[in-house]
Order: sequence, then C-alpha cells, then structure tokens
Amino acid sequence: MGRIGLAFRLFFRVLFDAALAERTRPLLAADAQPAAAAAPRPAEPPPKKKIGRSDALNLLAMLQREARLVDFLQESITGYEDAQIGAAVRDVHRDAAMVLKRVFALQPVRDEAEGSTVEVPADFDAARLRFTGKVADRPPFRGTLAHHGWLATQCVLPEWTGDEPAALVVAPAVVELT
Repeated sequence: MGRIGLAFRLFFRVLFDAALAERTRPLLAADAQPAAAAAPRPAEPPPKKKIGRSDALNLLAMLQREARLVDFLQESITGYEDAQIGAAVRDVHRDAAMVLKRVFALQPVRDEAEGSTVEVPADFDAARLRFTGKVADRPPFRGTLAHHGWLATQCVLPEWTGDEPAALVVAPAVVELT
C-alpha cells in the first residue's frame, strides 16, 4: 500500500477512534520540533562481543599446564626403554588425575566391584548403563559388571580471559632468556 492509501486509512481511523487519535498526537508533536531535535540519534555501536574459547581447549590447556599431557602424547616414545616411559607416565598420571579430580570430582556410576554379579531392574536409567554380550528382550537383566563407569559430580573449568589471537593457544612457546 502506498503512502496516499495509508494516509486515507489513518485519517478515517483517527477520525472515528478517539483512543488511536490520542496515541498518534505525539507523532505530530514530534514533527513540530526543530529539525535538530527531531533528527534521529546515531545508532549505538553494538556491544563488543566477548571473545571466548571452547571448554575443551580450556581443559586441554589445563592438562598440558599441570600434567604436561600434550607434551607426553606428542613425543615419540619409540627410542625410550620401558622403565623410562614408566617413570614419565607416573608423573603425567598423578598430575592429570589431580586435574580431573578438581574439575570433575569423578565418582563411579556403580558401587559394586568390577567382576561382581549385578542385577539391573526393569526401570534402569539407559544413560547410566551400556550392555554387551547377549542382551535379552526385556529387563530385568543379570550380568557381570565389566566397568563401573564414571559420573562427573561437578564441572568447574576456569573462565578463559585471553584475547582473540590467543584463543587457540593450548600452551605458549617457552623461551629461556640468557
């Protein structure tokens, strides 16, 4: 609809609808203001988007910083003796386990010992159990606990505060100055 048609429709609606006439009165008053006052204000700049990075990279950076996990996994171990590898693994294992404990507070899904016989009721939670072997049509099930599973009782990752160029840096390069 063109502006002329809109003007006619608005004219007759304002003529017969007192409430609409009162709501449109401020529009006409704004036209009477000086041009400088009626000029539209410049749009405010959009808020700066907060630069972030994925929680997966935050966790990987923590495991590198505190347990040197990336260094260990990226290094070729073919030239090392088993005893040397075992000594390196001991430190990585201890330090990575501390990160997992602090960040996720892991607990077993099932309290029974692995290898013990367990009963699975008909109303089991499918997210907490995975079945292998000969699965019958309907529960209840009876089987051997092959793995107790893991449940994160929390997920506390520190917030990353770096800038955009560093968003994908897992570990910065280290330069020793002399």
